[in-house]
Amino acid sequence: MREAVLYARVSTPDQEKEGYSIPAQVKLLEDYAAQNGIDIVSRHIDVETARKSGRKAFEEMLRHLRRRSQVRILLVEKTDRLYRNIKDWATIDELGIEVHFVKENVVMSEGCRSSEKFVHGIKVLMAKAYIDNLGEERSKGMVEKAQQGIWPSCAPIGYNNVVDVSGRKVIAVDPERGALVSRLFDWFSTGEHSLKSLADKARAAGLTYRKSGKPIGTSTVHNILRSRIYTGAFEWMGVTYAGLHVPLTSSALWDAVQTVLDRRSHDSTHSRVEDFAFRGLAKCGHCGCALVAEIKKGRYIYYHCSGYYGKCPEPYVRQERLEEHFIALLLRLHCGPVQFRQLRRAIVDMHEETGAATSAPRTIGAARGNVGALIDDGIAMLNMARTSNFGLGALSVEVKRQALQLLLAGCSWANGELTATFNEPFDMLAGYVARTRSGTADTTKGQGEIVRLLEALRQPTPETRQLIARYNAMLRIQADIDAEKEGAAELDALAA
Repeated sequence: MREAVLYARVSTPDQEKEGYSIPAQVKLLEDYAAQNGIDIVSRHIDVETARKSGRKAFEEMLRHLRRRSQVRILLVEKTDRLYRNIKDWATIDELGIEVHFVKENVVMSEGCRSSEKFVHGIKVLMAKAYIDNLGEERSKGMVEKAQQGIWPSCAPIGYNNVVDVSGRKVIAVDPERGALVSRLFDWFSTGEHSLKSLADKARAAGLTYRKSGKPIGTSTVHNILRSRIYTGAFEWMGVTYAGLHVPLTSSALWDAVQTVLDRRSHDSTHSRVEDFAFRGLAKCGHCGCALVAEIKKGRYIYYHCSGYYGKCPEPYVRQERLEEHFIALLLRLHCGPVQFRQLRRAIVDMHEETGAATSAPRTIGAARGNVGALIDDGIAMLNMARTSNFGLGALSVEVKRQALQLLLAGCSWANGELTATFNEPFDMLAGYVARTRSGTADTTKGQGEIVRLLEALRQPTPETRQLIARYNAMLRIQADIDAEKEGAAELDALAA
């Protein structure tokens, strides 16, 4: 009798639990083998999608066929059970075996005519198109769930996947692990724990992985502390949504934890490199290399092209002069308090007229949960931008760099000049300011800039949303620095 291997597959664990697909495939293939004098020497079953290569049983089947040269037959139900990607098709074809697609009544081998191979290739491509379409539809469905405030994937630690009274698949607080996850944020916000000691404390308290029951790891603790989903909001495909699930920590406490984590990162080995205000902000306009800094004579900071691509003609520039050029750029955002109040009033009025507070999608900004708050944050950020040229020199090195990264993009230094573009929505503010100075702010173009600013805040892109979050984080860092200075001054006064 001729020897063969049997391969069967279902796409999801749910199909396996239903108990009909795998048994039906195996019975079909075994009956076929008995009727055609074929001896099945091994059986290989996969319960996972064929969209990607690397299926466990599929790989075992390939190893079996390569080890036993006398086995030259592969039995499978139909084309899309065996492969739905071009790589697997090519791999099977290279083995030079007979593939019996029993349900399709087709046998493919090296002796097949070109027309048969052509038709089979079309079937493979159709199967691939089918699974690609399934993936797209699944992705669309998950985005739709996210827009409804429902976490669309496997529940994170601290939650369980459940079905609510409406029949929807949602997440609910895990009665065993939810409270422990909440305590992680409380413990870490004190600043008394490292990630390792916090993980030790969590394990001692009994926090384990849901599926395996094994004690939780340090990297998982870090992921939990960084995940916004525990505040009741969550991020999906670059957009932040207000969730319907019960939060395990407050937004304020989550923000405090992020500050502690950011400081720990800043104090890491990488941050021990000399901290220069304009490090990483600009590139050389001649060759595109990074503009780097170094200290001369123990006190003077100079910036120059790194020269990665060879010697560069641009001379060194003192940090003070470079700062003057940054301030000159920021002057393009400056308008007086009267003009800015008019701009703010126009944005708020247009927001109220459009009824955005009731009709906008369930997306949120950096840390607050409605569009009105997002617009308030955005206006505050624009107000900071319009006065940034005054306060830049007084900022700490860290906050100064963050502020410039917030405002500017694509900075380039060449021939003693600094050029840059503004991030959205600061480019719109720059346009409004330019028209204010030229006396055209009340024209249609000036109103157009206001409309664009409103739309940028009402329906912010992920980039704008990220800028607002960074702005709020920058304010917290500056507040912490100011508090530390005040504390040090009080101690000095007491000592005196």
